[in-house]
Parts: sequence; C-alpha cells; structure tokens
Amino acid sequence: MSLSIAMVSEYVYPTLGGVSEHVHFLSSELAGRGHDVTIVTGNIGDAGAVAEQDRQMFRDHGYRTRRIGKSIPVVSNGSIARLTVGLGIKPQMADAIRGMDVVHAQALASPTLPLLCLRVSTAPVTVGTFHTYFDGGHWAYRGLGRYVRAALDRLDRRIAVSDACIQALSPYFPGDWDVVPNGIDCNLYRPLSGPDEREPGPPRILFVGRFDPRNALGDLLEATAILQREGREFVVQVIGDGPTRPMYEKKAKSLGIWDRIEWLGLLNEERPHYYRQADVMAAPCVLASFGVVLLEALASGTPVVAADNIGFRQVIRGDVPGRFVPPHDGAELAVGIGELLDDPARSAEISVQGRAAVEREFDWPRVTDRIEDIYREVLASKRRTTTGLTAA
Repeated sequence: MSLSIAMVSEYVYPTLGGVSEHVHFLSSELAGRGHDVTIVTGNIGDAGAVAEQDRQMFRDHGYRTRRIGKSIPVVSNGSIARLTVGLGIKPQMADAIRGMDVVHAQALASPTLPLLCLRVSTAPVTVGTFHTYFDGGHWAYRGLGRYVRAALDRLDRRIAVSDACIQALSPYFPGDWDVVPNGIDCNLYRPLSGPDEREPGPPRILFVGRFDPRNALGDLLEATAILQREGREFVVQVIGDGPTRPMYEKKAKSLGIWDRIEWLGLLNEERPHYYRQADVMAAPCVLASFGVVLLEALASGTPVVAADNIGFRQVIRGDVPGRFVPPHDGAELAVGIGELLDDPARSAEISVQGRAAVEREFDWPRVTDRIEDIYREVLASKRRTTTGLTAA
C-alpha cells in the first residue's frame, strides 16, 4: 500500500551533514517504493538556486520539498545547528503536513521544525528519529523538558539511530525506543573497480566534515605535520567548510603543511569519487551519535582511522573494521594513518572486509525495510484499536 509521507527536518540539502544524508536517502528509497514523499524544511540560501535543486531532487529521486519560514544557523552541542523562524510558521506547518498518512520528524528533540510538526500532526502515523548524542547532560532539556515531552508524547514510535542516542536522551525522555541505524547507498559509495581507475599521485588522506570544534580538524593538521617530518609523501584532502576555516588555514601555515592540504570546500555529488580515491579516511571527530562518514568510507573500500567516541563505536564493532585512536591526540592519529600507509596488504584486506560488513548491515534498502515495518506496525495497531472500539 502506497503511503503519503511528510519527512520533516531542519537539515536538508543544500545543508550537508549526516542528518541531511539520512533524510535524502531515506526519502529517495521510500519514493522509489511508490510512496508519495514530501520533505518539509526551512528556506535557506539563494532562493532560486535552492528551488532548482529541489526540482532536481524530484526529477532524480522522486520526492518533493516544501520550504517554510527562514532557516538560520545557531551554535549548539559543539556544532552549527539550524533553526527555522518566521511569522505564521505553525499554521504553515499544519498546512504542509495536512492529510498525510505518515509524519516522520527527523533530528528531534530540539525546539525546531520537527518538534513543531508533532504538535500539529493529525496523521495516523507520527514517528520521530533521534540523531543526537551529548555528554554530561543538556541544559535545554532541563529547562525546556516539559515543553519537549508534551510534544514527544504525541509520537507513536521513537526511533534512535544508535544506542548512544538512547543513552543521552532516555534520562530526559524515558520510554520504549526502536534502534534503526543510519544507512548508506552502496551503489553510490563503491570501491575502485580496478587499479586502472586509480588516479596518479601521492597517497591521499581524506577528511570529511563541517569545520565544527567537535570534528577536530586541528588534530588532523597536527598529525599531518608529524607525517611530514617523517619524510612521507602524501596529500590531505579536506572536504568541508565553516566559519572557523580561517583559523584552520592559519594553523596549517604555522605548522608548515600548507602545501600538503587540498581545501576542497563543500562537496556533495563529487564526494563518492574522493572517498574511493583515498588511501585512508581520517575521522578525528570527538563527539558523535553515529558515524555516517565512516560508512561512506568503508562502503567505498577506504580504511578508517577514527577518534574513539561512543557514536563511532556504533559503527566500528563486530566485523566492521576500523582503527581507533584517543581523542585529541594528533600523535596517535599520525601513527594510525602511518600504519595503513605502510601496509598496503592490510589496507586491501580491510577494504574488502569493510565493504562486505556495510552491505550486510547498513545498505539503505535494508534500513528502509525496518522503517517501513514501523510505519505499517503503527497503522495495523491503530486499525485493530479502531475495529475493537467499533465492535464494542
């Protein structure tokens, strides 16, 4: 049965990041299965360019995008978050999701668009996915807990992308949770098809992420200086941007590694190419609820060296390979990268093992199956309840 689905999120292309990836690929997969999917989000950037991108997403991926209010950046949890504001935003949201079979709020539980949609949803199925991890409590939930809980009580099911999210949020919002991880498009993110596809040049070390403090690009710059002093040939390719870029550029110059860095900026469609061309993915991030960038690297056959944090341990576990180093330790990060650069046979083994593990557990069709099951379980439960009341 085809469903009409509203996917509500503050994080949608052209904003890049793990939640935007999740919203895009889940919406695309659901639309490909015949569901009528509309993403509801805020207006951002150049209106004409964004409108053309939204039309392109409909042509290529089958989902519509409806934008309301104005999305602005705010600093939160060591990162740059988004908040949509504007007059009449509540009735606009009610209009955007009216008549939907499913309302799916993404990236709860801050007081943003996803929380607002819960307060006005009349859909038979209202579910929410939580992507947040924080350490040591959160002032906003202590101060706004009653308001947030009132909205979350309207959820039929609560989904977390990892146990780390539940660990952080359950003290404030106790109850039952489903764990459904982020997914990865294993057709888009794929290894090199053979040695002939490998581009010439020195070994490539890849970083992907916003220039947020928690992503710790500075640690990789320090590791780069160490690797350079060891006399190695390599280049560090940095995909990302942010307001702290001048600070990192200044640090690269002061460390004498400016000519080792390629500042590639914000990339989306080109990113899979850089993943599969990389020899090592460096992920020094110190705070995460999951590790989408790790999945992208492993699906591309690229070994990972990552800072040890609870979110990354939701990915690198069991038979999913990866090398952990202590957070904020440039010296150990350099050791981990060097080990992989020095052992091509081991890197090739990790490449095969990582790709196979990601395909088994995180490929988007598998993840979407679990999300669809939740939608249908809620619908079936509501129908049984309605039938029981009618019979009584």
